[in-house]
Amino acid sequence: MRVSYNWLRDYVDINISAQKLAQVLTMAGLTVDSIEKRLGDSVLDIEITSNRPDWLSYIGIAREVAAITGKKLKMPSAAGIRGEGARQGARGKVTVKVEDKKLCPRYTARIIRNVKVGASPGWLKKKIEAAGLRPVNNIVDITNFCLFETGEPMHAFDLDNLSGSAVIIRKAAKGEKIIAIDGAERLLDESMLVIADSALPAAIAGVMGGLKTEVGNQTKDILLEAAYFDPISIRRTSRLLALSTESSYRFERKVDIDNIQYASDRAARLILEIAGGEMGEFIDTGKIRHDKRAISLRYERLNKVTGVDIPPSKTRSILTSLGARVKSLSRSALKLEAPFFRHDLQSEIDLIEEVARVYGYGNIPETIPQIVEKGARLPFDMAVDNKIREILTSLGLSEIITYSLLSKPLLLKAKISDADVIEIKNPLSAEQEVMRPSSIAGMLNSIRHNINRKTKSLRLFELGNVYFKEGADVFKEKRNLSMGVTGLEFTGWTDKSRGVTLFDLKGVVETLFLSLGVVEFSTREVKDDTFSPAACSSIEVKGEPLGIIGEIDPEVLDNFDIKDRVYIAEIDCEKLLGFVSLEKQFKEPPKYPSVVRDISIVVDKNISNGQVISSIKETAGRILKDAQLIDRYRGVQIPDGKTGLTYRLEYQDLKRTLLDLDVQEVHFRVVRALENNLGACLR
Repeated sequence: MRVSYNWLRDYVDINISAQKLAQVLTMAGLTVDSIEKRLGDSVLDIEITSNRPDWLSYIGIAREVAAITGKKLKMPSAAGIRGEGARQGARGKVTVKVEDKKLCPRYTARIIRNVKVGASPGWLKKKIEAAGLRPVNNIVDITNFCLFETGEPMHAFDLDNLSGSAVIIRKAAKGEKIIAIDGAERLLDESMLVIADSALPAAIAGVMGGLKTEVGNQTKDILLEAAYFDPISIRRTSRLLALSTESSYRFERKVDIDNIQYASDRAARLILEIAGGEMGEFIDTGKIRHDKRAISLRYERLNKVTGVDIPPSKTRSILTSLGARVKSLSRSALKLEAPFFRHDLQSEIDLIEEVARVYGYGNIPETIPQIVEKGARLPFDMAVDNKIREILTSLGLSEIITYSLLSKPLLLKAKISDADVIEIKNPLSAEQEVMRPSSIAGMLNSIRHNINRKTKSLRLFELGNVYFKEGADVFKEKRNLSMGVTGLEFTGWTDKSRGVTLFDLKGVVETLFLSLGVVEFSTREVKDDTFSPAACSSIEVKGEPLGIIGEIDPEVLDNFDIKDRVYIAEIDCEKLLGFVSLEKQFKEPPKYPSVVRDISIVVDKNISNGQVISSIKETAGRILKDAQLIDRYRGVQIPDGKTGLTYRLEYQDLKRTLLDLDVQEVHFRVVRALENNLGACLR
């Protein structure tokens, strides 16, 4: 915001230079980006943060300067215009109807008759030019002047050009158009709020007035509007019309609903002084007062956070000078009522920040905080997150972070149902219209992005939240882990590279689970639209499903324009936490040797590896140390519909050396169990 140094002095006595003022404001949070010398004046370009709409006015800036320098704020007079008939009771011929009170909680209309429209006086022109605007005429310039002075946007209508006697605040009709004061015709839609007469829209509410009712040299009677419009509605309208104005910029950030009456009175007084005229009726509809916010501040807490003892009297002085009102006080605390124009004041820490900011960070002595050595104690879920990252990066996977907001078409590309997705009411773009119910779509998008940039061998993982709803209005989020691999697998310098397979990804999952202390991990064949029917399994621990692993369906890959095979696993981390054990336990090295035996069998092709392993472990009992699939074969010697499998079994007894007879007896039982339970036969 451009702030004239000379103009600012109308509201607060400033006895420091513009350069010094810029430094003081910057240290207090109002960053001054530059100072422009202009005809005996200095114009400060101040960066206004989005949480401080009260700074979008000279009175707001002056209030800060007064609080920092200890001076008194000089509020411009608006007295002398609230005569008989200037209240809501005497409405005369003009009526106001608000059809959507949610989008327009308060609307005021003031009638001023027999004004003389002409050029503005020199002092007003200078102030308008200092604000970066072009002077138009005295009525328009006064509304612009009061916008910058009070922060309340206002608009003046030529009353004679309004059809009928009613001013209607409503949503635009489908296909309705308006020619704005910039001369451009704009097509409106049903979401946009307009100020209309009995026939057509006269203004785009909170954004720009219409050309038909613009105040010109022929204007005699005016209707002066001051209102509060819903910030989200104004922002949506401004974006849809690609039209941003000084008014819309302020309405988007919330104007002070309590300031509307004062701003209208102030503008009316200036109009009477400069353009003459007769004060007519004043109509005030809607909510006038806001809900009060009471916040308590403990002096002990203030001094502990700031590290300096600030006197209670100084604390009260700072907060009251910023607009807060003292409700009660004691020796230990202060209870205040936050002004409506300070939407950012919600809790005690906000008041502490205000006191420290105005007191001056430079007045707080530098101290070295006391360092107490202690072991880092992270919450269990954060410790597990860190462990997962450590394990997966050691296995050669790279972490990615994708957007939590996605488009519905992207979900449909991945064949992910959008039935229970959380939709954003006011999305910034079509690509961010829903919250992701799964991280698979984001993983595929990242894989495509990298492949298109000539990086085809990828091992990626993402640890983030997914979101879903239960019922109509119950929204939930949970921690989610996804892993994706594609391209080539390099097994060593001497071996040739090969394409990655589902078993490579499964090995990553197994290593992850073992490192997290998760036991009894298994997979079970399931069906999922995102994955290939021939390679999709549920990831289970002790029979409870934790996620899914498989090869992505070729149709899904076509949707993402990916030519290579992609394998993805997705795991519910919140369920996984229940099985994780990060405690390290000493395991004594075995004293006695192990014995290795291989079994080569032929089974039906529908028999899974998990079924075979389960049967082997069940039968072999405690002396079975490990069982692994080492070969899978389909060829000439294997009948159709069958698969040849070779397993390596390692036997070991921790209390004694196993004899050949012991191993042969258990091994024989294992073979018989495979034959009886799974219909296997030895190769």
